[in-house]
Amino acid sequence: MSRLRIAASIVVLGLAASIGLTARAAPSVLEGGRVPEPLRGAPLQGNTGLRLLVPENPPFVLDVDSGTVIPSGLPAQRRGTLRILGVGGRAAVVVARSRWQRADIYAVRGREARVSRLGTGTNVSPAADGHAVWIQSVASRSRCALRRMGLDGRQLRAPRRFPCGTGSDPVGGSLGLVSRRTRVLDPDTGRLVLRTRWGVLAAAGTKLVLAGPGKSFTLLDGKTGVQRRLPWPSTLGWRDAPAIDPRGRFVALAFADPAWGLGGQALDVWLIDTQTGKLIQLPGMPAFVALKRTSMAWTDDGRLVLLGEDNGKDVVAVWGPGERRLALKTLQLPERYGASDSFAILR
Repeated sequence: MSRLRIAASIVVLGLAASIGLTARAAPSVLEGGRVPEPLRGAPLQGNTGLRLLVPENPPFVLDVDSGTVIPSGLPAQRRGTLRILGVGGRAAVVVARSRWQRADIYAVRGREARVSRLGTGTNVSPAADGHAVWIQSVASRSRCALRRMGLDGRQLRAPRRFPCGTGSDPVGGSLGLVSRRTRVLDPDTGRLVLRTRWGVLAAAGTKLVLAGPGKSFTLLDGKTGVQRRLPWPSTLGWRDAPAIDPRGRFVALAFADPAWGLGGQALDVWLIDTQTGKLIQLPGMPAFVALKRTSMAWTDDGRLVLLGEDNGKDVVAVWGPGERRLALKTLQLPERYGASDSFAILR
């Protein structure tokens, strides 16, 4: 390998690590697939009713229909926003790092962005009912505790001993909470519900999407144990954060390339229908976007929303399963300096 190619590879790996992508080699059988193009679709028209909680310090609310930026009422943080998590496609949890192994946690509810402080913790997972969250705290060097908090700030269950997880563990759907990637635990008892052979990438209802074997995925029914192997569908060779339909049917898989041909960053989104096992590519994909400023989330009524940056312009894309085109709207947003690129939908 030439020195130039080695240097290019190092640049790509460094970009991917800074964005938080997971590398996989794209299957050779898909080399003739679509290549990235500028993001395209039809103009977003009509009243969407969408308000988004957007990362910044402090986060702000975006009214998609009017393009208005509204203060959220959240306090500014010395270290900025760490993460924004969607809850049920209609509310948000903001995790703001305050000190080592502890973060300040807030819930934001409804179009009015009602803010409730939920205390502190290390990890947060939305509860399966979409109305509460599970917050994990470190009790000692080797022990953690888990408590259930309502989005209105009320404690619904006192802290109980629970195995320590990691911030990268996904939500376990209606089966429980994922711990250490391959274990699904009952949050009420800590009992092991399911152990998987490969790491859990996403969960929709009782269906789990596993990252393996190799370059493929496995769709696992956590109740029946039935498995279905799915290929790596994208021409792009990196995996980004998925988005889960809160109704429990769809998982949107994101694939990315931080330097497509060293000419631009690219995103590719594919939908898994967990009822049929089919893979569906979103219209207009793959597309050139700024990866660190682009993410996606589902509404509680089954629409997939992308908020990102395309060619230096802020853009919102809305799509529903079965639609032939993305609906796009260009917006003017403040500069975003939050540590997170994730957003959440408020309804």
